[in-house]
Amino acid sequence: MKRTSTRRLSVAAIVATVVVLAACAPGDGNEDADGATVYSVVAPLVQSGPGAFAGIPVTQGIELAIAEVNASDFLGDGATIEMEFVDTAGDPAKAIAAYREAEASGAAGVLCCTLGGEAGALQPLLSESTLPGVVTVSILDGLADPPHLFRPFEVPSAPGGTYDEFLDAVFGAGAYSSAVMVVNNDNDAMVQDSSIYAEGLARNGVELRETVEVPVVETSYVGPATQIIALDPDVVVASTIGSSTANLAKALRERGFDRPIVSNVGADSRAAFDASAGAMAGTIFPTPFHADYPVNDRGAAFAAAYEDEYGTAPDMFAAQGYTAAWLLATAIRDAGTGDPAAVGEALSAIGEQESVYGRIIYVGGQAEVEETALHLVWGDAGDPQLLAP
Repeated sequence: MKRTSTRRLSVAAIVATVVVLAACAPGDGNEDADGATVYSVVAPLVQSGPGAFAGIPVTQGIELAIAEVNASDFLGDGATIEMEFVDTAGDPAKAIAAYREAEASGAAGVLCCTLGGEAGALQPLLSESTLPGVVTVSILDGLADPPHLFRPFEVPSAPGGTYDEFLDAVFGAGAYSSAVMVVNNDNDAMVQDSSIYAEGLARNGVELRETVEVPVVETSYVGPATQIIALDPDVVVASTIGSSTANLAKALRERGFDRPIVSNVGADSRAAFDASAGAMAGTIFPTPFHADYPVNDRGAAFAAAYEDEYGTAPDMFAAQGYTAAWLLATAIRDAGTGDPAAVGEALSAIGEQESVYGRIIYVGGQAEVEETALHLVWGDAGDPQLLAP
């Protein structure tokens, strides 16, 4: 594991100290040089490979939250959280190994699950362990499982939820009559979402002419783009992760396709837009958070602090990391200990959370957000605009 310090963050510099860990019983927390408690949290996240577009901002969102927690004495008595970030590179085996090591080392909890494959691999382990996890990104259905696993954002594919509202808004006006859908067929969450998108198209009278399956690791979309153009759809639907959406958009635009691309929450990524060399312009997507359109003061303050620290506006993934870290920190504070079983019980007892998305209500460990998602379209200059009603 690579231990990543947050002391480089400006907010953490206020209280920066040299941490010297002392031996202690697992779960009790360590002590720094002044005798204050230091809790360990491990974050197995994708920081390289196709999922890095999400994992890197998630990591930065976590770093910012933990720096704020530590600087504000949120945990009391000078207690702090020390993070360990592990680059899983999208490999479920690496995520499992990181979780096992965190479990053995006495961590208070984990911030996990960037992609659906990792989430699916870790879910059975968490259900048999006392070490609780908080999901940062994965939208795979059915993950929440108190006191083992918690998800502080809505599942967009839930019936009547984010995707249903989005698809009805985009297709309900009858502007499109035909579509071709592209699916990352080796990502469980994208396959899950594709069925919701297919239903949304059918519900709104849009003919789905073809479904093109492409694995996540594929970087050349020449073949799929050529196939799509031959089918001549009014719109392309991308049930793909952000990096795949970028590659798809680039291949389509280079071949003269100038019609809209309709995608998912993964399209809310400036890194993906930049990787597409601007080809994602005209891509329509939903998102629970956007820095240009904060729903509350907390969201505006987060956006300002993140941009001050990293020199760029936070995206949805940064907001997810930030929110997940604050949820776990709250449970550690409420438990008053780093014992993972106690932290899991404290997580189970949290009924609501004020977040950058708005007010969250937790039902069975799964977030329900009062605010509806934003519907945006990427502009030519990488400036997302609200989708016109």
